[in-house]
Amino acid sequence: MRRVDVTAGGRTYGVVIGSGALGCDEFPPLSARADGTGFIVSRRVMELQGIRIAGLVERSVSPHIFPMDDGEDQKSYHHAEEYFNLLLKSGFSRKSLLVGVGGGVVGDFTGYCAAGYMRGIGLVHIPTTLLAMVDSSIGGKTAVNIEAGKNIVGAFHQPALVIADVDFLRTLPWEEMKNGMAETVKHAFIGEGRLLDLLRSHDPTTVRGADVMEELIYLSAGFKASVVGKDERESGLRAILNFGHTVGHAIESFLNFRGISHGEAVARGMKAELEISRRLGLIKGDEAALCREIVSRYGLAEEEMRLDVEGVLEHMKFDKKNYGGSLRFALLRGIGDPVFDQEVKPGLLREVLQIL
Repeated sequence: MRRVDVTAGGRTYGVVIGSGALGCDEFPPLSARADGTGFIVSRRVMELQGIRIAGLVERSVSPHIFPMDDGEDQKSYHHAEEYFNLLLKSGFSRKSLLVGVGGGVVGDFTGYCAAGYMRGIGLVHIPTTLLAMVDSSIGGKTAVNIEAGKNIVGAFHQPALVIADVDFLRTLPWEEMKNGMAETVKHAFIGEGRLLDLLRSHDPTTVRGADVMEELIYLSAGFKASVVGKDERESGLRAILNFGHTVGHAIESFLNFRGISHGEAVARGMKAELEISRRLGLIKGDEAALCREIVSRYGLAEEEMRLDVEGVLEHMKFDKKNYGGSLRFALLRGIGDPVFDQEVKPGLLREVLQIL
């Protein structure tokens, strides 16, 4: 097993990565010190991995299981209130521990509940998808969605531990894996050169090998940890992690989180923001072409998609990075050279979105 240390929020916690990481020695002491351990678990993961999760529950003190559907529509303020009431009725105190077991939706939701309940209780993430392992479980961002957009309401709440057991990925279909691949591609584009080399030397078949996948998660998680450690609350550098997400989140919100996966939306966002970078003269054509080739190699954003451009632009106005009435983006001056807080005019956005 491998470990990445994340320093944020005034303390350091570990991301344990590898086959069999679920049995790591770091979890039982956390549960032993807690006044009750609550597992918010994806129902789908329970069906597929029930025996393994049962083993984890047995190693905890005063366990409670709270099943959760893992659709994006479940990650709402309304559902959070329901879970707050469940925790209260179950006797959870400010010294209790919440453990999120599932993909990004479950992790974001569990983190939000842990941040809000009694002004903050302990949190452990056990991501079961590639997307959650390389991105959403690391860095302390928690959020729920409202009608206007994705992740509008939330808080920063760092976990005490993240356990990324790659054995969970054995049952994950490639369509689900692509969600995480989009984020690893993003990390490669904005600064992790070793990850770029790995992606260039593999394809959708070979990248799923256990050793390759462990290395991919380790590099991606390590890169995100290095950014978060320098800027926990996205006051500056951390904004580079939003590359592809300004357009991607707007597409998701406009479609009401139906008919498109997060990875597919982010991949389309990266293609759009690459083209914006090229048209603004920030990135050279050959580098933009290499980025597009890697996106295509892993089957991301392959099919043509007719977008309601004005509808997507309307949802983009609610993006948290915007201020002063202008639209702000993370863009690329070159591979590994991101810039953030870049204003993009609506006219250019319209042109790019029409050919996406």
